[in-house]
Amino acid sequence: MTALQEASATLLHSAASPAGVLLIHGLNGSPGDMAEIAALLHARKLVVKNMLLPGHGSHVRAMLSLGWPDWAEAVHAEYRELRKSCARVFVIGHSLGGALALDLAAHEDVAGLVSMCSPLYLRAWMSPAIRAAKHLLPLVPTLREDVRDPRARQQYARDVYRWTPLLPVESLLNYLPTLRAELPQISAPALIMVAARDHVVPPRDGRAIYHHIGSREKYFVTFHSSYHVLMKDYDRAEVFAKTEAFILRYACNLHVSPF
Repeated sequence: MTALQEASATLLHSAASPAGVLLIHGLNGSPGDMAEIAALLHARKLVVKNMLLPGHGSHVRAMLSLGWPDWAEAVHAEYRELRKSCARVFVIGHSLGGALALDLAAHEDVAGLVSMCSPLYLRAWMSPAIRAAKHLLPLVPTLREDVRDPRARQQYARDVYRWTPLLPVESLLNYLPTLRAELPQISAPALIMVAARDHVVPPRDGRAIYHHIGSREKYFVTFHSSYHVLMKDYDRAEVFAKTEAFILRYACNLHVSPF
């Protein structure tokens, strides 16, 4: 029996309190970004919450007055709600959602976290450019969905905003120094994923997260065939498999490597 099969059997027949998983999408994204992972974990009898971040799901202008404090507060609220019914809660986040997952893990007793293409520095030119442009151009066009697979990119384009609001992006950038300082506080097992061809978040950010995070049990995976939206791109099957193996390994307290 493989480690994944052993974890599945243990979880399905366990009489212990259920484990929960909180999934957090990225900026301009939606719960659809995490739909396949949510379904996969739900099939393993985990309690799954695929949340919608404030300002998303309607019109991009609804996000103009929002930022990091609003998103972080919503994530903490969803975590506390899951803890009412689940003894252990895992958190999975992509991009902005990954940064929020890291922040949550620095302040709450999460059972484990999966960070996908999460920002930690981004690019040096972004902050001054946004400061100069934010009042003249509160919204800028989203030039492309960073998905390499052309068929997947065409499908994914239907579910994201066509414009990006600058003030919320600035809010994220302003919080990144605090997030960097929080990383050593994180002790939960962590799976850090990056895309070598990511055009949004440099893969070096993921490497820095891996090196500075306080977790003793941590794993780092680089995907070479995908762009930023790992869960929708060429490597998605492997992303799903590694995420499932990681969550099940710690949900069932198996003393084996998840990979």
